[in-house]
Amino acid sequence: MDCVKDERGVALVMALALLFFVSLFLFTFVSWHSSLYGSYDSLGTIYEKAAITIMQSG
Repeated sequence: MDCVKDERGVALVMALALLFFVSLFLFTFVSWHSSLYGSYDSLGTIYEKAAITIMQSG
């Protein structure tokens, strides 16, 4: 580790920036997935109610 010299704190700033961008990406991905799953869940509920209505009327 003698070859790594960080006298100005550049590595710390870069590590924090990388952590920020990775966290932002993960938060965006998780919220997108949650939104998508909610859409599929609501579609499933609509189709279940329509199937029950069709079965009861037939």
